[in-house]
Amino acid sequence: MVNKMVNKIRKKLTERQKKVLKTIEEFILEHGYSPTIRQLGEILNITNPSAVFKHTQSLEKKGYLERMKGELKLKGFPTLLKNQTRVPLVGLVPAGEPREVFDVSEEAVEVPDWMVGRKKGNIFCIHVDGKSMVDAYIDEGDRVLVERTNSASSGEMVIALLDDGSVTLKRLKIEDENVFLMPENPEFKPIKVRELRILGRVIGILRKY
Repeated sequence: MVNKMVNKIRKKLTERQKKVLKTIEEFILEHGYSPTIRQLGEILNITNPSAVFKHTQSLEKKGYLERMKGELKLKGFPTLLKNQTRVPLVGLVPAGEPREVFDVSEEAVEVPDWMVGRKKGNIFCIHVDGKSMVDAYIDEGDRVLVERTNSASSGEMVIALLDDGSVTLKRLKIEDENVFLMPENPEFKPIKVRELRILGRVIGILRKY
């Protein structure tokens, strides 16, 4: 019923409006926030900001965009949501006590393009084992999308390889010269590490209720 109502509200787009909408969607997928009118104009090679603004107004009136606190937001599901990407699925990664479990399998999962953005070849998926991250809404059995990287910022959730060869999923905390892997569950204790290798950072969660 909801999808039918959305379809009724949305009206057909001109070719120019389709291009503007796709540009906005791609920008949000890559950056995580919407472009300004000036940024949108530069990408579309439209020098007149008023012309760009009129296009966004038309998309708002036709039910594809909405403006919240001056920022453009996609209304409903992005048109790019239809596209899927296969990402490799690896073995269980403990969100509890670190374990030596990080097996690569030949399995893969279908993930919407909007979740991986432009980093399709650099994303993998893990099964979570343990409850140390439940307060970050990552529970046992969840599938988590991870971007391969060897660096991360303090506050990001990471897959970390410890100096004893074990692997764990925790939130990275860097305080002065000290490095901690923080659980998101008061029943678990932080892990202070001397040597740490980042295998990836968490970018999303796949869950079926």
